[in-house]
Amino acid sequence: MLRAELGPNASAVADAWRRAGDSGLAGRLRAGDPSAFGAHAEGAAPWIGWLRAPLEMRAQTHDLEALARACRDDGITHAIVLGMGGSSLCPEVSRLSYGRGLGIELRVLDSTDPAAVAAAGRGLDPGRTLHIVASKSGTTVEPLAFMAHFWARAETALGPMEAARRFVVITDPETPLGDDARERGFRAVLENPADIGGRYSALSLFGLLPMALLGVPLDPLLDRAQAALAVDAGPNLGVALAALAEGGRDKVTVLADPAIGSIGLWVEQLVAESLGKEGVGLIPVADEPLDDPEAYGADRAFVYHRMTGHHDAEVAALAAAGHPVLTLELRDTLDLGAVYMAWELATAAAGAQLGVNPFDQPDVQAAKDATNRVLARMEAGEAPEDERAGPEAVAGALAGLGPGDYLALLAFCPPSPAADRALAGMRTAIRGRAGVATTVGYGPRFLHSTGQLHKGGPPSGSFVQLLSEDPVDLPVPGKPYTFGQLKRAQALGDADALVERGRRVLRVGLGPDAVAGLRAAEVALAQGSPTGG
Repeated sequence: MLRAELGPNASAVADAWRRAGDSGLAGRLRAGDPSAFGAHAEGAAPWIGWLRAPLEMRAQTHDLEALARACRDDGITHAIVLGMGGSSLCPEVSRLSYGRGLGIELRVLDSTDPAAVAAAGRGLDPGRTLHIVASKSGTTVEPLAFMAHFWARAETALGPMEAARRFVVITDPETPLGDDARERGFRAVLENPADIGGRYSALSLFGLLPMALLGVPLDPLLDRAQAALAVDAGPNLGVALAALAEGGRDKVTVLADPAIGSIGLWVEQLVAESLGKEGVGLIPVADEPLDDPEAYGADRAFVYHRMTGHHDAEVAALAAAGHPVLTLELRDTLDLGAVYMAWELATAAAGAQLGVNPFDQPDVQAAKDATNRVLARMEAGEAPEDERAGPEAVAGALAGLGPGDYLALLAFCPPSPAADRALAGMRTAIRGRAGVATTVGYGPRFLHSTGQLHKGGPPSGSFVQLLSEDPVDLPVPGKPYTFGQLKRAQALGDADALVERGRRVLRVGLGPDAVAGLRAAEVALAQGSPTGG
């Protein structure tokens, strides 16, 4: 499943593989032995349920597929996942990778931008839509706000009893969300094992129910995951990436053939949040436009998810130029089950090698606390300081960037294909001018994933926050703030948390037309001359 072309880095990786083999790392990981994590054994011990998921979830697959068929038979034509981070990104990959085998269209909402919230529900008949509220803790602000919005719509259209039949909750046992759902009579409350962390939950109920609604055969997918657990490809990938990072190649650039092109979104959240802490970490680079080998610095490692060989020529050129390339081979989209397990093993192994706990997120709370402080000031009638430069100022973020740095574009604006294209153009221009890796995250989604890396990982990042205005806002039912105010508070809170960590931050206002603002920033970047290589 794993092929490695390591060039000048072959010796260092071979030494790392040898040491890992001598310590029995792969076998200890598979056995769920927390001693694999050294000083972090105690902190890691409660979070190994993902290793059992391929077997334990088999007891659930019949019921999940039956629920999906019952929804279809009841006239459900759409399903919308209301979640964040690990609860939303595996469903997003499934939405983009699988067809509509049961005739149910899947949507995913993980943005508090009011335009994004409105777009997620546009054209949906509440009586023919299944709403999946996904929150491990049952207290996460965003999924609860989404639920309040869509519950108000459904209750108005259908009444409370019929509305409840169009809602399903996935959460841990004994959460406030689960209790609330039972009181309202929701169609189902699915309790996930509490020892599976959110970003490791792809092969649990959080990932499997959306797959079932898309008609994905769950048992064969879990078979592939179990097979990946039995081999050393995942641990070897993680050990190699840790060794490459220790040699300066810490930008893990994710490549994938088009049929599975969205897998980088999921890999990014897993790797960044698991390993970016205590001043170290791997920096995943997903969805970056592919370029010639000379466009990349000596801080890059590449992981290619190969199914059709679409990128064979480009990948061969990267390897020939001396860049380390690790290739995961897939037969078809059911092998995503194997990919999820391989990456979970790889991330755990890399954490063991780097000396961090891959299951905690010590710096995520900082942005949440800062957001709550901003919201409290807004509710008190205060106007928080909110200084932003214009889009043309984005080129100023390139000053001071050097080899080994990266620049993160943090887009608090409505996600769209047009926004994606503008952001991709910005990334290409930045790489051409400054020669550094770039990452992109839509806010607030990234706060639950790469936000940990930004604050706790290597101090090599510069951050450009891109915030759009909200010409039309939406209330959050039951709350004293709107979705637009929540988005703005999250942006301000994240900026405050980054500054508190000594990170370089530039805040840019996009105006009321987010795409126009992004295009203006793209033009400003493209008009400059190269400053690095």
